[in-house]
Amino acid sequence: MKKYFPSFLFILFSLSLRAQEGEVLRAALYLGGAATIEELDASLVERLEALRGHPVRVNRPSRRARELLSGYQLASLEDYRRRCGDILSWEELALVDGFGPEAVSALKPFLSLDSEGLPGAVDTLSRQRRQLLVRVTEKNWGAKYKSVGDRYQAGAAWRSGDGTFHADVQLGRHRLLLGDYNARFGQGAAHWSGFAMESLSTPAAFIRRATGLRPCWSFSSEGVHRGAAWEYGRGAFQGALFADARGTLGLHAEGLSRSFQGGFTALWEQGSPTFSLDGRSNWKGTDLAGEMAWKNGAPGGKAALSFPLEGRFRLALQARALPSRFTGKKYGEYALAEGTSFGSDRRVQLAGKTGFGSSVQVFTASLTADAAFLPKPETGERDRWQLRAWLNLNWQAGPRWGWAFRFTERFRSWEAARSDWRLDARFGTGPWQAAARGEYVYCGHPGFLSYLEGGYKGGSLAGYLRFTGFSIAHWDARIYCYERDAPGTFSVPAYNGTGASVALTGSWKHRFPQRTTLKLYLRGACVFRSGNPPSPALRVQLQLER
Repeated sequence: MKKYFPSFLFILFSLSLRAQEGEVLRAALYLGGAATIEELDASLVERLEALRGHPVRVNRPSRRARELLSGYQLASLEDYRRRCGDILSWEELALVDGFGPEAVSALKPFLSLDSEGLPGAVDTLSRQRRQLLVRVTEKNWGAKYKSVGDRYQAGAAWRSGDGTFHADVQLGRHRLLLGDYNARFGQGAAHWSGFAMESLSTPAAFIRRATGLRPCWSFSSEGVHRGAAWEYGRGAFQGALFADARGTLGLHAEGLSRSFQGGFTALWEQGSPTFSLDGRSNWKGTDLAGEMAWKNGAPGGKAALSFPLEGRFRLALQARALPSRFTGKKYGEYALAEGTSFGSDRRVQLAGKTGFGSSVQVFTASLTADAAFLPKPETGERDRWQLRAWLNLNWQAGPRWGWAFRFTERFRSWEAARSDWRLDARFGTGPWQAAARGEYVYCGHPGFLSYLEGGYKGGSLAGYLRFTGFSIAHWDARIYCYERDAPGTFSVPAYNGTGASVALTGSWKHRFPQRTTLKLYLRGACVFRSGNPPSPALRVQLQLER
């Protein structure tokens, strides 16, 4: 196999096609500030998948809108609707301060322009929705059930002895949340449960989007709170109290104005108090965010600034001061980061696409760098330092073809440097899509990965076939690569060793009378590694929505 592997890589590299990511992944990249799918938060992807079936109403936003829109966007919407009335088109929403064409294009599948001001408009979002999901693999099986109404949602998930459950009820200005939930405040200096992306791969990642208390509907309960929470909102003020089974007690209060959002958080965890003040403002396209906190008897904090430059450029800066005593980790972190992005004025119409969001910028680019000093702990070990850089280039060569290039470099004083070169391209025309990737990594040892994927998505049927080849000499040079799977499962395996894999993913959807939809997902894959027997895998997922 080693004899033919270089030729296999060359063939895949020469084809260089990359599939267009789905609506959920595109929105997750925008909201998470990530440059690649591999960096995404699985819970964010899961939350967007749920919102796609129960969109947020732009003209009557509830507190659930905070899962999708920032505080500044919500305040801007309220101000615009007070002056101009309901928003009746995507083009009009793109003109509202805090949005723009790129934001609306990414968020459109999860928003609704339903308005009582439209002649003959029917409220289709207040009715109850139910979803049942059953997933079977070669190793285990799991199930999820969720019911969503205009004022409540409840759900449960179970797989292999683990799972989550939640009940979320809105009663006027009060909200009661029971079960499993995430708590994410400010910039994450004091408290940010679950996944927290540390990679500053784009300037958009320099400022985090706090989501507060949000129910968890995942197969895994790792990293989430299990307990009770209460929220109260009145006008620009919102407060919350929460507690979990591990003994964590928390209080959060925040205020919101047209261009500023500020909050206070107090926590009691494992017998130790934590206090935090955070703020975020937006004025004429300039974002400023920061958080100061006291935790484990030590101060810490973050601050970030993002503002437009001449032309289509944007600059972002970030500073972090997180002593080891503050974080509870072996080493502290004092860091400075800088990021610059550019987007061309020219746009190109995508083949087979119509309506708002069917055109994209011809060229976008970003360059970010992060330098960190990690002071020595009391054990007397040496100080550490780290330097990371990310370069991202995206070029839409025409209505059907697009290319993406990514280069990352990481220098650490305590281990070998890591360089990562990746080239992607995409081809799409109507329902037909194709993709490939070529990636080379060197971290004391070389690593190669390349894949070719083709697929069809139209109407009630979709199918994708992917061939992957890899040759990675050491675990330090491992390569993470996103793999297409059924909704509710976000898969980013780490490739190591030498071998190849083939995966076939398909879905079928059928609508029954009385608004009932049946969705069937199938995924069959097999990995062939040198010196090991083949590793087949089969996954079946059945989803029923009403």
